[in-house]
Amino acid sequence: MSKQTEQFYDKLSKDYHLIFADWKKTVQRQGVILDKLIRKQGFEPPAKLLDCSCGIGTQAIGLALQGYDVQGTDLSPKSIARAKKEAKNFGINIKFQPADFRKLSRVIKDQFEIVITCDNSLPHLLTDNDLTLAIKNIFKAMSPNGLLVASIRDYDTLLKEKPTVTPVTIYSKGDDRYFSFQEWTWDEKNPVYSLNRFIVKKQKNSWKTECRNAQYRAIKRAELSKFLKAAGLSSITWHMPEETGYYQPIVTAKKR
Repeated sequence: MSKQTEQFYDKLSKDYHLIFADWKKTVQRQGVILDKLIRKQGFEPPAKLLDCSCGIGTQAIGLALQGYDVQGTDLSPKSIARAKKEAKNFGINIKFQPADFRKLSRVIKDQFEIVITCDNSLPHLLTDNDLTLAIKNIFKAMSPNGLLVASIRDYDTLLKEKPTVTPVTIYSKGDDRYFSFQEWTWDEKNPVYSLNRFIVKKQKNSWKTECRNAQYRAIKRAELSKFLKAAGLSSITWHMPEETGYYQPIVTAKKR
């Protein structure tokens, strides 16, 4: 994970909500979905929960609304600044602070019953060393018998197809119109791709295009499970979208 990743999310933070047709409804919906999954693993509010890749607060706020005692960290300081504002807009109190999850233990000294990292955050870690380091830091932040919840894209399928562009998503609300899509360039030798995220917004009689880029590692589910097991996690289970209603595959694991 490079400085490019931090800059990607710093730049995206002001427009992140435009990825969704209705971000506020998405916050509430994802909170309900993740709460249901967490309860099935034997945990419930007001359990202490850390979202260690919280972005502008999509899952952190959603789970706080469900009654969890939430804290949030993220690599991007600008995303953290916006998350604080959004939590205030929702009328909830969450402690947010910047932290690279490879160095999480430098910032987070408490332990949490639940640690989450959603929205395909772990695949930003392009090397085995970085991924191992992040998972070790997440492990330290988990209390004994604690739960990890993480979501990534369905790379088992994507590596077979290697798409180069995502479908265009178009939104319209009153006079506000915008659309977004992603362009992917795959590395010829490694399971890595560069992503360009385009957001095009209507501005009076013209359109404004914003493009931000980042890199991802297309890690398969069995491969990520091996990293989790090597860190000392157990009860590693994958939950697919058709089971949970969440838009990405989710892995749960426990600290024994």
